Amino acid sequence: MQQVNLQSLSYFLERHEGPCLSLYQPTHRSHPENQQDLIRYKNLLKTLEQSLAEKYAKSEIESLMQPFQQLADNHDFWQRQVLDGLAILADETHFEVFTLQRQPEAFAVVSDSFHLKPLLRITQTQDRFQVLCITRTDIEMYEGTREGLDQVIFAEGFPEHIDDTYDETAPMIPRSSYGLGPSYRQRQALRYQGGRKDAVQADKERFLGVVARALHNNISKNAKLPVVLVGLPENLGAFRKHNANPYVLEQEIHVDPSALSEEQLLEKAWAIVEPVAAKRVQEEISRFQQAHGTGLANGDLDRTLAAILDGRVDTLLVDAEKKLAGKIDREARKVELVADFSDPNADDVLDDLAEMVLRRGGDVKIIPSQYMPTDTGIASIYRF
Repeated sequence: MQQVNLQSLSYFLERHEGPCLSLYQPTHRSHPENQQDLIRYKNLLKTLEQSLAEKYAKSEIESLMQPFQQLADNHDFWQRQVLDGLAILADETHFEVFTLQRQPEAFAVVSDSFHLKPLLRITQTQDRFQVLCITRTDIEMYEGTREGLDQVIFAEGFPEHIDDTYDETAPMIPRSSYGLGPSYRQRQALRYQGGRKDAVQADKERFLGVVARALHNNISKNAKLPVVLVGLPENLGAFRKHNANPYVLEQEIHVDPSALSEEQLLEKAWAIVEPVAAKRVQEEISRFQQAHGTGLANGDLDRTLAAILDGRVDTLLVDAEKKLAGKIDREARKVELVADFSDPNADDVLDDLAEMVLRRGGDVKIIPSQYMPTDTGIASIYRF
């Protein structure tokens, strides 16, 4: 299973020969709710099989469906879900399972491209944020939306504890590489001879300085998500001395992180992030409206397709909830809508247009339905 980001989706953004299978399903973290998850999964597999049967031979269907069936037989997998949804993307050579932080709509489709909009929503949504909990000696980080938070598992080498940064010349060495034997304790004791209070403050400053730099360089430059700081003022102040990260929000939560439940943390953090998220959405809508007034934006499917093929689309706003069954005819530069997704060549054309923009180096922003400036499900902003 992979973490969902644009890098992990790179293979699935490419064009492929042969059928592309996409399955999305809500899951549950605990008993008894999770008892129905496997049943729902098997029902979605029937949808895939029925769609494949419209075009492919029995032997091909069995080969494509084999990894899906193997997952169905994995009892431990279904009993140990720790998040709220599944996404499975598969073709003749790949079978990738993503666990999701928010529940997707149950959906299964076979097409000539992968259905990625629910995953793009996770990576491109405007209400996603991070929370950094800071104490004198430790940090914890969470990522989520208004619907929930999940703890970030740092890559090896990220300084999670003050012991990780004893040697300032090698600040990113994981704590397991140091060991905490007598020699380490002796070094600490020698440092404290100059005054324990000063040494403790120096250690904190060093640790939080390394954390600030690592957060900026290793996380925020890629994620580009707003970060809420949580901690006592003296610890957040030490962090701020070294912070040059534009994604760290000014407003803070001044409380010992250990005093908050995850639900309380989400409530306090979302109160800070909500106006920021709303502003980000409104900025994109205003940008579309201004460009539309000069002829550099539109919400028409066929005109947007032509502009994408010509490399003109800089940003595509996509309705998070809307789906349109259809096909993309690149030669005719037309979007052909169909009745439903039972056709094995049909996919969500909004999803297809988004993938085309990403493959050409443009940006895609997944926008809640209530904010969309058009009723077609898309709004495109041109480069020229």
